[in-house]
Amino acid sequence: MTAPQITLADAMIGELKARGVKRMFGVPGSGSSIDLIGAADKAGIDFVLCRTETAAAITAAVSAELSGIPGVVLAGIGPGATSLVNGVAYAFLERAPLIVLTDARKPDAHQPDATAPGNFGHQVFDQQAMFAPITKATMHIEAETGAETFAAIIDQALAYPPGPVHVDLSVKAAVQLIDAAPPRGPSIAPEIGISGLDDAARILAEARRPVVLVGLEARHSAAAEALVKLTDSLTLPVLTTYKAKGVMAEDQAMFVGPFTGATNEAKTLSQADVILFYGVDSVEMILSTWPYPAKIVALNEGPARPMPDTPAAPAAHVHGPIAAALTSLSQQLGDAATDWTLAEIADLRHAMRRNVEMPPSDVLTVHSVVEAAIAIAPKGTRATVDAGAHMFSAMALWPATRPHDVLKSNGLSTMGFALPAAIASSLEAPDRPVIAFIGDGGLMMCMAEISTATRLGCNLKIVVLNDAALTMIGIKQEMQQRPRAGVDYPALDFVAIASGMGCKAWRAETPNELAVVLAEAFAVPGPRLIDARIDPAGYGDQLAALRG
Repeated sequence: MTAPQITLADAMIGELKARGVKRMFGVPGSGSSIDLIGAADKAGIDFVLCRTETAAAITAAVSAELSGIPGVVLAGIGPGATSLVNGVAYAFLERAPLIVLTDARKPDAHQPDATAPGNFGHQVFDQQAMFAPITKATMHIEAETGAETFAAIIDQALAYPPGPVHVDLSVKAAVQLIDAAPPRGPSIAPEIGISGLDDAARILAEARRPVVLVGLEARHSAAAEALVKLTDSLTLPVLTTYKAKGVMAEDQAMFVGPFTGATNEAKTLSQADVILFYGVDSVEMILSTWPYPAKIVALNEGPARPMPDTPAAPAAHVHGPIAAALTSLSQQLGDAATDWTLAEIADLRHAMRRNVEMPPSDVLTVHSVVEAAIAIAPKGTRATVDAGAHMFSAMALWPATRPHDVLKSNGLSTMGFALPAAIASSLEAPDRPVIAFIGDGGLMMCMAEISTATRLGCNLKIVVLNDAALTMIGIKQEMQQRPRAGVDYPALDFVAIASGMGCKAWRAETPNELAVVLAEAFAVPGPRLIDARIDPAGYGDQLAALRG
């Protein structure tokens, strides 16, 4: 009997389904993407049409961060592929497993190779060379070995540290029949032992004022629980990177505040004699001179990677499952004590919060907007935060008690993140409200996705911090005593724009107006937008207090 055959596109989609993929995102081209979308439809994987490839890639990457299942984004050849770059760079620098599928043109024997050095064709260039610096792997798949190769490249996306992989697929290969075989599915990861515990335990046992810095690898419940056990046995302050916000509940007595690579956390870290990097990734560190003389103990899932800021290699590096490793460290430390007191830790926490505060005002400020949203949003609302001057207040104020309670682009720090991330959150957790804090500049970079959120009925609220400027850049110009130039533009009517896309919207210019429209926005599920006209006057003092 002849073995049944299926197309390579069907085999690839079958492998994605076996990995738990429920949806793909993108903007299709006219090549292999049509075959992949058709195969996905047959397999019960939704294709989510986005307005831009950049937003599609960010949405897919954030979906992967929230679910642990590879995100999938699809785009056409040439301009579609190039438009993915910012979103793929996000996945690369934020450690998100992302499968990037692009149309490709594979020449036959009668055509010159348009991707060869010096050769170009209509919409054709070397897409693999473009993606190589921002992916873990990039390749062109052929039908003969395509199914096996595709399963292997998904494994690469998930392997430590996770990240994006890119696949070029021609329509000729996509429709070619191959022998059907069961999808390989997830590989069983070998058990990883824990190394370096003894040195780490010795250094921490001798420390009198250790501090824990929590990073993105700790964004899961087991790692959060292990951190609580450690701080229950030892009194020591905890800082979290922006990606790790919520790994320690911020109402816990040991929590101090966010680590930003600036001066706000200096009062805490300058007192440390040992800093425990718990799941911190090098992409979370801002490139600058590391000012703290404390010994560093690093605890990571995988092998040590150099931290660009730190003055020397860690004094000890623990390698292995970080929750189990931290639990073992806690057991080895036993009754060890530190010199920290709860009162000192509380003082450090209050000092960090004071640096972010803006003075009360009769007009809207980013501070008052975030505080009003906290007061009105249902308990458990997730926040997404865009890059820009508003992020300091949003990241400092929004309460987080679990990993992923707040989503932000940190490694790439891209604008245009908060709305696609909020769409991803709504699709992954449809019953959980989400609020996107985004500046007017950032929203203009992804504004068309309002229509995507509306079409999908996403339960999200968009708060536009509108001051008609790229305020962060303007502040830096002023700090450098440069003239203000290239950062201002006419204010847009976001209410009219959102309404034109079918999204209910309001404008708020005073605290009273804001409270009313926030309550109305959260009263009904679905996408809503609030155009909050804010006074940017307090940003400069806030930035100076935080970054010096």
